[in-house]
Amino acid sequence: MFTPARYVIVDDSEEELQLLTLALQKMGAPCLPLHYDQAEGIDDTKLRGVRLLFLDLHLTTGAQTNDTAAAAAIIAGMLENGISSSSGPYVIILWTKLETQKEAFEAYIMDNLEADKRPFAILSLDKNLYLTTGSGERLIADVARVVDTDPRLKALFNWEREVLRAAGSTLSEVGSLVSEADRRAPRFSERLDEVLSLLAREAVGKDNAARDTFSAINTVLLPMMSDRIANQRTNPDADEIWKAAVTKIDSAVLPDVVSAARLNTMLHIAVPAGEAMTAASWGALTLIPEALIDTLIVAKFDIERAPIFAGAFCVSESKERKKCQLALLRIGASCDYAQSRRGPIPFVLGAVIPAAASRREGKAKAECCTPPIMLGGFDEPVIVAFNMHYQISMVAAEVVDWSPTCRLREQLLMQITAHGATNATRPAIVRFAPA
Repeated sequence: MFTPARYVIVDDSEEELQLLTLALQKMGAPCLPLHYDQAEGIDDTKLRGVRLLFLDLHLTTGAQTNDTAAAAAIIAGMLENGISSSSGPYVIILWTKLETQKEAFEAYIMDNLEADKRPFAILSLDKNLYLTTGSGERLIADVARVVDTDPRLKALFNWEREVLRAAGSTLSEVGSLVSEADRRAPRFSERLDEVLSLLAREAVGKDNAARDTFSAINTVLLPMMSDRIANQRTNPDADEIWKAAVTKIDSAVLPDVVSAARLNTMLHIAVPAGEAMTAASWGALTLIPEALIDTLIVAKFDIERAPIFAGAFCVSESKERKKCQLALLRIGASCDYAQSRRGPIPFVLGAVIPAAASRREGKAKAECCTPPIMLGGFDEPVIVAFNMHYQISMVAAEVVDWSPTCRLREQLLMQITAHGATNATRPAIVRFAPA
């Protein structure tokens, strides 16, 4: 029910922990105090969504103040277990008066922590300045000052706040559909149920809304929230914040193929680990096992096995063709998928090809390719080329045991399906050209 704490304080002194917590809370900053116990440590799961992590450097009572490595090792273990690599960037505010200790601590953390769990930045403040009554305002001001030293960090935090505001505004708009007369318990809750039920049913149909209610509601609310994020301007300083953070629009060096592939993957590829995904999911890409190529590909598409990469996908070199793999992409109308329409499911044949592979001229007009991306199981950037001539339909039972490699996000998927529709309906006339 509750979202993970964004502001967390960790200290081995209960008294100092409470003083610092009170200083933040009096300024309206919700924070979670965690008392570090030498025997038990802390509950690592409380760090899952942290953005600002206030840390006492020496969490072991009686520790040598100059033994930075031992102190940092304790904290590194805590971060390794507690930080989630999928929860976004976080910043450590280190309580220390000695800048040399901060530098040594930072070096230890950056050298010994997994890259996806390292903090965006490690900043420092003197804890003793905030252990008196009424120091909350000063603490907030000083935290804002040190965070503002990195404009990129400030901009990312600003974006997250805008997303939270957009989510809140969207929920408020849904709630406003309940009339004032009905805003009394328990009628408010019952009426809200009716509103949400209507929205879900109209979005994907009665049967599908009952089968996957969460997805049905998302179909309605996500476009509303996305529109709010794109257009709301609740912070008058937002433009200046982003101008200060994004300064290399004209001068940024174009990425190499690996960097470009990583950027494209972030934008256009969803992996199974992050969501419930099957081979029948809209946009799912499934690699075809070697054992199925003859029965599924050769037989169904009436093409020969040997020249498939050279012929259908125009890969020039034999050594590069050996690195290619066939795949099927689940396509079709988005409304058919959203409504779980029964019947044949459409797929199009694709080939995963090294991005650096040479390909001959004269590729089919029916072909549409992804940009270079990174896929699990491939050591180098690849493209996935789809030949829209080669489409097939299967029912869900035929693909229930398949494990998809990834899912193409909607923007890329729609480009591919639109290309296929345009190619399939292109007009032609009989005409003669003069000699």
